[in-house]
Amino acid sequence: MDDGMTRREAPTQLRPLIVGAGGLVGRRLSDHFENRHPHTVSATRAELDVTDRWRIESELERLEPNLVINAAAIADVDRCEREPDLAHRVNAEGPAHLAAACRNAGVRLIHLSTDYVFDGQKGDEYDESDAPHPINVYGQSKLLGEMAVLETLVDAVVLRVSFLFGVGRKTFLDRLIGQAHRQSGPIEVVDSWVNKPTSTTEIARLVERIAGEDMTGLWHLANPPALSKAEFARQLLTLIGENPGRVVPVPPHTLELDARRPPATSLSTAQLEARLGEEMKDWLACAREYLGMDA
Repeated sequence: MDDGMTRREAPTQLRPLIVGAGGLVGRRLSDHFENRHPHTVSATRAELDVTDRWRIESELERLEPNLVINAAAIADVDRCEREPDLAHRVNAEGPAHLAAACRNAGVRLIHLSTDYVFDGQKGDEYDESDAPHPINVYGQSKLLGEMAVLETLVDAVVLRVSFLFGVGRKTFLDRLIGQAHRQSGPIEVVDSWVNKPTSTTEIARLVERIAGEDMTGLWHLANPPALSKAEFARQLLTLIGENPGRVVPVPPHTLELDARRPPATSLSTAQLEARLGEEMKDWLACAREYLGMDA
């Protein structure tokens, strides 16, 4: 990827542009960076559509950021399967437009991707050297997006994350807790889909750390340990004082879903931990913080 560009030193004063600020990760990134970096600009899809290449270029010229963080995506896996053209425009072409605009403007880009670029057949954790093989439209479109970023920008960072929870919209964690509080009977949860839950607060914190480091390329970010959705539900119910025995595992084929899910996509974070000199925080500790249980 040697194209004559040289790596820049991390700026002393960040002027971030956060793209996709209306989404789950984007909102948390916006809150975090706006509180810590006064020159942060946060743009929702209505304010900056990643499918509009010329608008992106004009906004970079007008705003003059020295860092772009891309959290824009169609993350609804089943919607992507139903609307593949939309998924491709947002998840694949959008990052390509951003990368081209950042290259032209000499701006660094941190782009968020997903564990769903893998097929889940490895039988072990995936590290950054493993070959992707997505099995649904969402994963395919996200893979094309990260490839475009890495091929266009020598100093870009692509962060793969998985199974999110945090402030901004209801996730599986919130829906599960709500169901546990509303009803007293059994709670059916799929007994497969093994990966690592990831806190959006931790994503925001670590993106800021990465922004201050001379880092490039592909990295995995997730909160350990890996577990199935059913085991996640059991541990979460235990955390909130409910009976984990209420969780009834069901096989994934009983669910009416448009898109296939990879069975096990746990991300190894060993490379990121070694580079930053810290271990990833346990997801249960992150959940406690999110639920205000450590206050």
